[in-house]
Amino acid sequence: MNDLKFDRTVSAAFTGHRFYDFSQRKFIQERLTSAISEAYDHGIMNFISGFALGIDLMAAQLVQSLKCNLPGISLTAAIPFEGQAERYNIYDKRVYRRLLELADKVIVLSDCYYPRCFLDRDEFMVENASYLIAYYDGREKGGTYYTVKKARARGIPIINVY
Repeated sequence: MNDLKFDRTVSAAFTGHRFYDFSQRKFIQERLTSAISEAYDHGIMNFISGFALGIDLMAAQLVQSLKCNLPGISLTAAIPFEGQAERYNIYDKRVYRRLLELADKVIVLSDCYYPRCFLDRDEFMVENASYLIAYYDGREKGGTYYTVKKARARGIPIINVY
């Protein structure tokens, strides 16, 4: 496991649904880009992604793409367990691996899968962020709901791009 220490006061985490309306992809990317830029303007330099399919990987790609325009911005990968991407399709595995190579910090929270590993990853991200950037549709179930609920309980500002 990599060093788990970084400054939460300059960190934001992402949460979002794995599945979304693909016809809205461009719109979601624009909203995420705007949220990242807004957080950066408020002193956020480190962005934490759980590298799950869907919004997590999209957000990580956007952070990488903004590095030329936003000096000092960094990407932290919060991986719930070694082998997270084993079940991803070939395209998503390629994206995942490339983003891991480009990430400024990779934190692997467990050597193997266990039933709570995704929720523990979500808690880790909330505990280490001062902003949460979400793509949350209001459903009261699932990891995105859990993460938003945890952030609200901690008084962390949430930027919902849904």
